[in-house]
Amino acid sequence: MSEKQVSKEIKRLEKLMMDHARNLEFEKAAQVRDQLAKLKAQLFGASGEEAPLPPV
Repeated sequence: MSEKQVSKEIKRLEKLMMDHARNLEFEKAAQVRDQLAKLKAQLFGASGEEAPLPPV
């Protein structure tokens, strides 16, 4: 996948996730969220989650 295709797919999944959440379809939204996390992990080697902040 090209960078442009990946970006487009991420945006599509994010929109789909938000649509499901707006329609109170939280299980479907969570499934899409998990797909996004897997895609980001495959592409960027990240968990798809933000790293915790260090203690102050």
